Amino acid sequence: MKASRSRKASRKKPAAAKTKPVLLAGGNPQIAKADGDAPVQAYIATMPAWKKDVVLRLDALIVRTVPGVRKVVKWNTPCYGIEGQGWFLGFHCFARYLKVAFFRGASLRPAPPGASRQKEVRYLDIHEDDKLDEKQLVTWIKQAASIPVGRRIPAQRRNPLQDETMKKSDASEGQSASELISKRIAELGDWRGETLSRMRKLIKEADPDVVEEWKWMGTPVWSHDGIICTGESYKNVVKLTFSRGASLKDPARLFNSSLDGNARRAIDIHEGEEVDETAFKALVRQAVALNSSGKSKSSKKGKS
Repeated sequence: MKASRSRKASRKKPAAAKTKPVLLAGGNPQIAKADGDAPVQAYIATMPAWKKDVVLRLDALIVRTVPGVRKVVKWNTPCYGIEGQGWFLGFHCFARYLKVAFFRGASLRPAPPGASRQKEVRYLDIHEDDKLDEKQLVTWIKQAASIPVGRRIPAQRRNPLQDETMKKSDASEGQSASELISKRIAELGDWRGETLSRMRKLIKEADPDVVEEWKWMGTPVWSHDGIICTGESYKNVVKLTFSRGASLKDPARLFNSSLDGNARRAIDIHEGEEVDETAFKALVRQAVALNSSGKSKSSKKGKS
């Protein structure tokens, strides 16, 4: 009996299956925030095509140029830094190019060519056919890593690499949210655009008074007395996230993502998949009713 217990105690639980990283819009890998070389290498391994080769060269250049460099992935962005001096470089995938950010780039000589909304940050955009000037890169890396602690920039509260998205939003000033959503659908130009267009049509049919909004640096939003849902497009999925989905009845079980949260629920739609239109419209109408009931209660409190 003792031997049997011993064998049972020594059994190891099977290792959890590793989930494959998701590619976000533009092909940027979605990697959980973590310190060290491992998450950076996981990010690189998931990168599409030619960008992976470029970043492998960049990573090797940085490690060779800055012994003991610290690495981290945050904002779905690999960052490199010096202990006690903060982060000096990061990179991010966009659809047609790789963006390298020098977080103190304005202090480098010569300064990297791309300007930023943040005064200290400068960019280098690398396209598929561009020839890497490794000598210049090494010069910038050395300078960036050697900036004294006294000239350290303040801690960043958002990803400076998201400036690219913000520039696109700024360039869209004067366009209505509906026009921007239509433009997004046209730009997708594949099954994702068709899916987003179809779901948009169903939302409007379910609630003719729905308001279309463009939020969070480029996310389609449908609202009525509050947010009904958002429509996000990733490489392999179109995601409809209902902000109060956990409070909605879903007998058709359309919700298949974000099931653990206290408020949100999402519908992930992959290529070739169809959504029960009647059930989806019912969810939209429920969401509108829930938003309206909340607004009604708050207005009554205000009067009392």
